[in-house]
Amino acid sequence: MSNPALHNLIRKRREGASAVSALVGAFGTGLAVEGPDGELLLGERGAGPRCPVTQEGEHLGWVSGNGHAAAVASLLGHLAAREAERKTLASEVLHLYREVNLIYSFSEKLASTLDLDTVAALTLDQARHLIIATDGAVMLLDEATGRLRPVAAFGEAYSSAAGGAWADGVFAAILASGQGEIVNDAEADPRHVRNGHAIASLICTPLKVGERVKGLIALSNSTPVTYAAADLKLVNTLALQTASAIENARLFERTVQAALDRERLAALHKELEVASQIQRAIVPSRFPPFPDRSEFAVHASMTPAKAVGGDFFDFFLIDADRLGVVIADVSGKGVPSALFMAVCRTLIKSTAHAGGSPDACLAQVNRVLASDGVASMYVTVFYGVLDTRDGSLTYCNAGHNPPYVLRADGSVEPLAQVGGMVVGLFEYASYESGSIRLGPGDGLFMYTDGVTEATDAAGEEFTTSRLAPCLAACRGLGLDEVIRRVGDAVTVFAGESPQADDITMLALRYLG
Repeated sequence: MSNPALHNLIRKRREGASAVSALVGAFGTGLAVEGPDGELLLGERGAGPRCPVTQEGEHLGWVSGNGHAAAVASLLGHLAAREAERKTLASEVLHLYREVNLIYSFSEKLASTLDLDTVAALTLDQARHLIIATDGAVMLLDEATGRLRPVAAFGEAYSSAAGGAWADGVFAAILASGQGEIVNDAEADPRHVRNGHAIASLICTPLKVGERVKGLIALSNSTPVTYAAADLKLVNTLALQTASAIENARLFERTVQAALDRERLAALHKELEVASQIQRAIVPSRFPPFPDRSEFAVHASMTPAKAVGGDFFDFFLIDADRLGVVIADVSGKGVPSALFMAVCRTLIKSTAHAGGSPDACLAQVNRVLASDGVASMYVTVFYGVLDTRDGSLTYCNAGHNPPYVLRADGSVEPLAQVGGMVVGLFEYASYESGSIRLGPGDGLFMYTDGVTEATDAAGEEFTTSRLAPCLAACRGLGLDEVIRRVGDAVTVFAGESPQADDITMLALRYLG
């Protein structure tokens, strides 16, 4: 059987075939081209030397006959070399076309996804079509820890390597340099930190957005292979596209998360608005509250530091001759305190309506709250009962700020501290009541620590040293004006400093 390579070279339709035929004819009879097994391919056999035709050490056939056999053999060898080059070039062009086609297809797939895990999986799938590898991974730097974590992987070498042994070897060097590397003999590389899996050859390149390294693409083989610069170039091309796609996916995730956060924030604001409306509805808001009663006057205000607060006040007729007044401050702030406040107010009011003394009322409320043990929350309470017939006031102060007695002559004095500890901590805490007589025109100013602990820009507090003179200056004013003036004084003192605590005030005056 004739050698197809030499036979194809001298076919009539092939480039150079006419030159070979003309040359054989010009050199006369007795010149022949033979296949590697001696079969006649062109010309006529004759006597003379027999010269081999070779191409890169491969024996293609013979040229025999007269003294021109060597020249013809040399021409055939040259044509064979050109044909081999043409085939190699054609093969490379076809290979490059396939690579370009795969990369173009890869780009289209990346453009259609905004999911980070899908982007990583597509990258590895594409890499396996282009590069020989038994293991591979796309790893990203954790922005919080600065360690690598695998987003997608195949094989076992990188299933748990991220942030482990390899992170301190070749990967660390590539992250630091921002340049891809080929390691064809990983065992001999001093940076090869073993992770329990065979890695003989490695190709790795960074995922970069601008000059910032975001992660790595790593491909390796468990048996030695020779990765070439062309392989690294391909992986770099994939990395460039992947890094952009990952950045887009992250941006999309952040955008979606931001939208969800805005929705949650809007829902929370709505809930807080409703809670604030409910809280405002819980405490009395109509003044004067008892327009048909001439023996006393009451006014109050409450300004929460947040949308909802933990302070509260209340006043109610226990019977035709006794008025109950309450001001309280729940530990903490915000929604939990507001909920606890609502419970406390309901318990105090319902217990007070039973008609018992202030100390008995607060002792009962304390037993209920402490036995329930609501997250160690507690409340400071001042509860007083005014007898509208003679101005006598019986009260119990459970850890609250002492109210001020506002005498009709303009003098101001703190009410004696009689009562007990805060309500809600210890079930069997004891309480006692005190009493005072209010004359016609005398009053009581109750407040929470949001008044005295309001701070200015220098961190200085308002304190009772400013509150008492402010109250003394309010002689003869209506209760609403007293509360307004104290509130204004606190606001002016604090200036631009934000309100840190709820500010609640309740004023009572016995008219006789």
